[in-house]
Amino acid sequence: MTRTVTIQLRDPATDMTGEEILKQVAHLSNSLQNPQLSPDGLKLQFDVVAEEAEDAKHNAEHLCALIQRSLRNIERKVVYRTRAMSRPSLRGTTAPGDGIIMAGRGQVMLEGVPLQLFRYFDNALAELERNWTTQELLTPTLIPADVLAKCDYFRSFPNTVTFACHLEPDANVINAFRERHEKKTTVDREALADMATPEACLSPAVCYHVYHRSQRATLPAEGIAYSVRGKCFRYESSNLREMTRLWDFTMRELVFLGTSDYVLQERDRCVQIIGEFLDNLGLAAEIRTASDPFYIAPDASSKTYFQLTAETKYELSAVLPNDQRLAIGSLNYHTDFFGRAFDINVDGAGPAFSSCIGFGLERFVCSFLAQHGKDASNWPDEVRTALVEEPLETLS
Repeated sequence: MTRTVTIQLRDPATDMTGEEILKQVAHLSNSLQNPQLSPDGLKLQFDVVAEEAEDAKHNAEHLCALIQRSLRNIERKVVYRTRAMSRPSLRGTTAPGDGIIMAGRGQVMLEGVPLQLFRYFDNALAELERNWTTQELLTPTLIPADVLAKCDYFRSFPNTVTFACHLEPDANVINAFRERHEKKTTVDREALADMATPEACLSPAVCYHVYHRSQRATLPAEGIAYSVRGKCFRYESSNLREMTRLWDFTMRELVFLGTSDYVLQERDRCVQIIGEFLDNLGLAAEIRTASDPFYIAPDASSKTYFQLTAETKYELSAVLPNDQRLAIGSLNYHTDFFGRAFDINVDGAGPAFSSCIGFGLERFVCSFLAQHGKDASNWPDEVRTALVEEPLETLS
């Protein structure tokens, strides 16, 4: 049995505080569902199993007060606004169907038009990366747990980690597991006790592989750029929903390593090039300051405050139906954090600074269909031309 919980906020939630509240409240309980703010921003409401309602209410009140207090004076900065933002067109939906099949929680299969669009965006973004001389890197889906620890992931985002587990390589354990599951169709709750300590995780970001590959390296003074594409995994509890927030998704990333001047210059260059790309797609979107979904911890708000005020993270924020937004990419500046963590140095300049530019391919598909719809006659000429080899009737 579920219960609806209502939290009265001290002040109306702003664009920034409202986003952070909805981002973080989902991690208070696995049973928490449907978090939403009232139109006037003065109330937060969500559903949760009845026996958890009082604890969830207390924790949510504390969370809201902390976020509103720490972010009360911050205003979002927009560094690029597409032409379509003046009159957003929303001809479609984000719901599954017509080539979008939810295979499981946070897992999607694509076919037909959505798959064609996925391939288009993958190729188009790869072509966009040709504005730089890049070194391509093929990365694994797994990432060593100790590498993820060096990235500070277990402290900053422990709630989103997906561990790669396997049974203890012991005949008694394996046989007991096999016998218990001989007639079961799901994994039982005893299985966790049979698992070995995870030595690897499913990678939450492909850029981490670049820092691992560059460990203890001395980079040329002019810096280096990598082009990487791979699968990523982030468990986001009740925030997982349809195509807008997946557990298993595909990222294409540009990673810059070098001096602070170099990586910031390239990130600024990316803002203009990516903005023009979004304009050519006819997407209503902004490139604006944002923050990562840090786990609820004593220092989470200070990290969020730093990211927003220091402008270390920009997001590509696309318009969706019902006044929703979707981050379809991000442009991140990490200072010299990864350079120091992985002992990466720039010739004659000390620890390397880094910046990564990430694009979520499934989210590009989702936002494109939400704005332009399934009928190819409403699509920009550039997209139709790129898919000219496909029979037109399959695109309408």
